[in-house]
Amino acid sequence: MPRSTRSICGSLVLGVQSSLAPARISRSRPRFGFTRTTVTAPALFKSARGWSSTSTQTTGTGTAQPRPQPQARRLLFSSKNMADVDTSLHASTSGAAAIYAELHSAPHALKLYGGWFCPFVQRAWITLHEKNVPHQYIEVNPYQKTPELLRLNPRGLVPTLAVPVPETVGLLSTGERAVADGSGPVADEEAEGGGDGGGQNGVGAGGVRRKPLYESAVICEYIDEAYASSGIKDARFGPGLLPPLSEPYARARCRLWIDHINGKIVPGFYRLLQHTPEKDGEYTLEEARAGFLGHIKTFVKEMEGFSAAEKDGDGGGGDDTAVERALDHEDDGPWFLGREFSLVDVMLAPWARRLFLIDHYKPGGVGIPAVGEGGAEEAVWARWRRWFGAITSRESVKDTWSDEEQYIAAYKRYAEDTTQSEVAQATRKRQRLP
Repeated sequence: MPRSTRSICGSLVLGVQSSLAPARISRSRPRFGFTRTTVTAPALFKSARGWSSTSTQTTGTGTAQPRPQPQARRLLFSSKNMADVDTSLHASTSGAAAIYAELHSAPHALKLYGGWFCPFVQRAWITLHEKNVPHQYIEVNPYQKTPELLRLNPRGLVPTLAVPVPETVGLLSTGERAVADGSGPVADEEAEGGGDGGGQNGVGAGGVRRKPLYESAVICEYIDEAYASSGIKDARFGPGLLPPLSEPYARARCRLWIDHINGKIVPGFYRLLQHTPEKDGEYTLEEARAGFLGHIKTFVKEMEGFSAAEKDGDGGGGDDTAVERALDHEDDGPWFLGREFSLVDVMLAPWARRLFLIDHYKPGGVGIPAVGEGGAEEAVWARWRRWFGAITSRESVKDTWSDEEQYIAAYKRYAEDTTQSEVAQATRKRQRLP
């Protein structure tokens, strides 16, 4: 399974960068699956108190300022400026995510260290929400690593999950080991590095040690397995997010398409978002867009409902027939597994929610056809729209989402390809995401 935990940090816009950056054009009709109002484009600047912005409505036309030439860009985005781009983050969640973070701010043995801007963190947070798992959320900036985070994860990446793990606390009179069950309290001053033997190797109250997990896909699967309800009489936690153990093929198939998301769709998202005119000699914006959409279509064709619709028809009959066949199977459910929400849906949800950023920053936007404009692939995009509408309306996705203006500012450095995040560097080098 690809390593998928990385921080996608946002930044405030430096004054000199803001003055030279090209004007951004928002499309009045977004192309990723549903109709909504025109995105507004905030003009951001740094202030002593943090964020300040104004917004104007765009109509899809406008005059772009001249883009600096490559040499000018190299001078403008010096290593110091790039560092500032990655460290000048808005300090906290906002909107619905701020409310959810506040509800999980009290000390707890299970701690999620994350950044509001990071889609990999949102994966873990969505899973905790879906499973109804008590936890403490701790907002961190992985570009300004705290000693607390580094003790758990020397690389200082988010998400990092601090997990209370049972430890041997002594011997019984029979000679058997006495093991803490992991359900008792953990002494923060010991487990967080204070006192004797702290940090990830410290043992807290009741002999419970806090150990780290820090790959988003691994974290999500751990949460699903560790907090499984044992039956109807034990409904403390939400339903399982993978098929039951009695269905090993179905579980393996989910992991197969999670791998497709991690290895194809997510890298394609960044390749498209990070394209700049200077890269046209390497690959064009249209090539990046076509590759990204191709990976989405491959994924959609494996969804329950789409397969059933295709089996019912002969593949012909025109756009109307394709849509009608897809609509006939709406009762099958919108998710990848049909009626069952799963980790496959969780893995893609944060990037589906962020598609509006490509519409905001890139000419032509995402490029998903509007309703009735999909031609021979209308059935594919009809199935995508059904999934997209369901995932963006899911309570766990909405509750872990901050205000859109913050994401627009946070991803400006990706759209201009000035960030030095590990994901961005791997994207530039056409390497597997670290």
